[in-house]
Amino acid sequence: MRALTPPAPSSPRSVRSKAAATVPETLAELLASLVADDGSVRRLDALLPRILDRADGLPVDQRYAWQDGLRRLWRRQAWALSQRHLADLMTLTAAWGDWPLTRAIGHVMESSHGLTAQQANCLVVACRQLGEVLEASDRCRSRMLAHPRESWPEREYHALIGLIEFHTTIAGPIESPELRLEPLGHHHDQDFACQFYDPTIAERCCLPDFPSDEHWHHWLDDCWAIGDQRLYAVIDPEWGFVGSVSLVLHAGIGFVYYWIGRDFQGRGLATAAVRLLLDAASVQDGMRACYAKVFEDNTRSQRVLERLGFQALDICPSPPDEAERFYRLGPPQMRERTVEDLHELFARMRSDTRVAAPMAAHSGDIRTLPGRPRGRSRMTESEIT
Repeated sequence: MRALTPPAPSSPRSVRSKAAATVPETLAELLASLVADDGSVRRLDALLPRILDRADGLPVDQRYAWQDGLRRLWRRQAWALSQRHLADLMTLTAAWGDWPLTRAIGHVMESSHGLTAQQANCLVVACRQLGEVLEASDRCRSRMLAHPRESWPEREYHALIGLIEFHTTIAGPIESPELRLEPLGHHHDQDFACQFYDPTIAERCCLPDFPSDEHWHHWLDDCWAIGDQRLYAVIDPEWGFVGSVSLVLHAGIGFVYYWIGRDFQGRGLATAAVRLLLDAASVQDGMRACYAKVFEDNTRSQRVLERLGFQALDICPSPPDEAERFYRLGPPQMRERTVEDLHELFARMRSDTRVAAPMAAHSGDIRTLPGRPRGRSRMTESEIT
């Protein structure tokens, strides 16, 4: 487990007695029983207290199995769940950061019996995490009017206004019917961690190890402060945060990189996210060419880039990065110009990658173009998808 840890759920133990803690079933066994095809609402009465009592012990690599199991339960039995069952499920999904299911449960509860302050707050957070910032702010305003003694709606409302201003001045969301790219913000910290737990992502993307949550927040501030980089959370409507995509853009030349969480790789999400980002940059910012870098054994990312129209270059990084390959999307140009593009991009990206390039068209000699080595503070690698 990396030091940037997934969320510690917000004390579901207070919802149920700790007496269930002596029951020997593991979370995996409880899940299998809860989502069994012959499951009944009566089974929920027996199992939910035990699951809530163990919620803070969920291993991050089992999170997806729980998400999938709870969705199967929801599709099969939502119509039969009591208000108490719904409340328990909402507590559980919010504690584990399953924002799409939290939102779905909240909407059902709201239409039937209304929401407590805690449940209304969970629904606002779910909307915010899924990029539905305007809906979240509208909910806060309505709650302030209906419950003037509650303090949380005003606090959340002001935070949401700040997020809207950030979108207006720095970078706004990019949407398609299938996917949403939401500017990566500090409120994504735990969602990021839940997908970033696989160490190969950091290795492939040349990302920091993030020894603490504070380190991650500083890294994010540094990335936005440079001014030529846009970082996005990849939001799937069914699953929520599934990865990240980013673009460095300078003078019409871009460099794209991305990663998708291990549980969601191989679904075409990287291709869809990168295409959405590149199309927006071309239309809105006049980007005329884009580069990417991928390890030579990362065939999955190579296929993604090729599907998007990128072409492999015969220009290679010099040691110690000789195991990586460059790709380019754009109209044909002289090889020397491509080398200059890469040199300028890596200098702006503060990458220590160096480009091996010919001295001149008539010579086979190779020279190295340094990229102002200042440490790899940003990703410079297209990641497994």
